[in-house]
Amino acid sequence: MKKNSTIFLVILMTGLAAAQQAAQKQISFVLSQDLIKRTAVDGKVVEEIVPTPKTVMPGDLLREEVSFKNVSDKPLSRLNVSVPVPSGTEFAGSATPQNERWSLFFSADGGKSFAVNPQQKVTVTENGKTVTKLVPAPTSAYTHVRWTVTNLKSDESLKLSFRVRVK
Repeated sequence: MKKNSTIFLVILMTGLAAAQQAAQKQISFVLSQDLIKRTAVDGKVVEEIVPTPKTVMPGDLLREEVSFKNVSDKPLSRLNVSVPVPSGTEFAGSATPQNERWSLFFSADGGKSFAVNPQQKVTVTENGKTVTKLVPAPTSAYTHVRWTVTNLKSDESLKLSFRVRVK
């Protein structure tokens, strides 16, 4: 069963278009989706990046990469860069990690809230009573990835990425 990667890219571009409008044309965004092929060479795993694959298969690993640039003439601060996990995929547990320039957050509720470790409600039976609890959401339940960039100088560019697996 083949899936067209264009569908994933259109979904991602829709989410980025909203972010770009909110930034009032102060930022330019480019989103790419690449296939990651892993092979063993001399006992070590080597990754080959296949840019913009025409088709992907269930189980394939993809890199979702957003490049953005401050096209204004002034520095920007506290910039939220949110990217949805594409339909037909699930977060594969890897994203550009947090550092002194940006923080990394995830959503498991369609982008309504973000946290370092999102939680989800589950209903369980304890001592014969139905109880609703908050528990850590599995990474497969993540719906969005967000980086909050502390500052972006005029004409500065950054690239951030995360990985997903095709369902």
